[in-house]
Amino acid sequence: MVLVFPQAKPIGVNSASSRETITDGAAFPTEVIDYLKFEVFTQKENQLKDTIYLYLPKQLSEKHNQGWGQVNLGPAGKELVGIAAEAANAEGGIDTDSVAEKIKSAAESAMPQIGYGAASKVINAAISATGGNTNVSREQLTSIIGKKIFNPYAEATYTGQGNFRDHSWNWELVPKSTADATTIYDIIQRFRYWSLPGLSGGNKWLTIPEYFRVSTVRYIDKGGGKEEIANPGTGGAGGILSAIMQFPTKMVCTNVTVGMPDYTSLRSSYAGSREMDFGALKYNLSLSFKETEFLTKQTYGELPETRQQTQNENPGYTPEQQSFLDQVREILGDFGPFNSNNIA
Repeated sequence: MVLVFPQAKPIGVNSASSRETITDGAAFPTEVIDYLKFEVFTQKENQLKDTIYLYLPKQLSEKHNQGWGQVNLGPAGKELVGIAAEAANAEGGIDTDSVAEKIKSAAESAMPQIGYGAASKVINAAISATGGNTNVSREQLTSIIGKKIFNPYAEATYTGQGNFRDHSWNWELVPKSTADATTIYDIIQRFRYWSLPGLSGGNKWLTIPEYFRVSTVRYIDKGGGKEEIANPGTGGAGGILSAIMQFPTKMVCTNVTVGMPDYTSLRSSYAGSREMDFGALKYNLSLSFKETEFLTKQTYGELPETRQQTQNENPGYTPEQQSFLDQVREILGDFGPFNSNNIA
């Protein structure tokens, strides 16, 4: 069974009491609701087991951390790396005859570094023999003696992505009916169940918990009872939010936390059920997930070609609106068609 919270749009001008007090011209009913869609799959068979929709959290973030390190080549190392780069041909081979003389020259230029390095070791050994514990480096020795140090010729080196991305979201779930209370309980129970391992083989084995696929989708009320869920992942029309907040890889649930702040029991107004346990008045649900693959440029697809936008590409403006946009464009640049006809 698919679980959705909230199941209904916020009460607004669609209710009878609202229509009695708000004129049609001033009525702006809720037309869209954004959700995070969670799909649960088995690890072995990749079989869809469950689907849960939760309203889009207020706090969203998109993170991409890359690892960069530093290597100090020194004068000799810098020259040797340059020699290797020059010697490598298009096929990946190296002309050893042409590079031999260059390596010899680089080795000769490294003699001062080697000499100071050896001298620092001798000095450290002597200090240690006399009870000292100072460790003088080559750079410190050249700074003391010559008032200068060797150029480190530091280079930045890419070390990869280090860790998979983490995602954490928080929801405040407030039941407005007994049906909402039951739905919230089912949602908590499902996330708890799918995040835990199972037992098999006479309790000798722990089965790996299921994995999740997460996407942003938009519920759209087109009026007249016509509704749809726009999911870019299944060919639906996408927007800026769904383009930024993408979760391209499988994810595993690493944390499920349920808080009931200032616990007060929810009571029913129905006759004969006032003493039943319907749970809390409010739940704070926190979920954490970890991606299971590293991301690359190809994960998101190549960049689109740069397109120069012209005035004729966005028809529908009145002459007054177009004149205003032209003035703004001259002052600030082109910020695009920001009006109610273009943004849901």
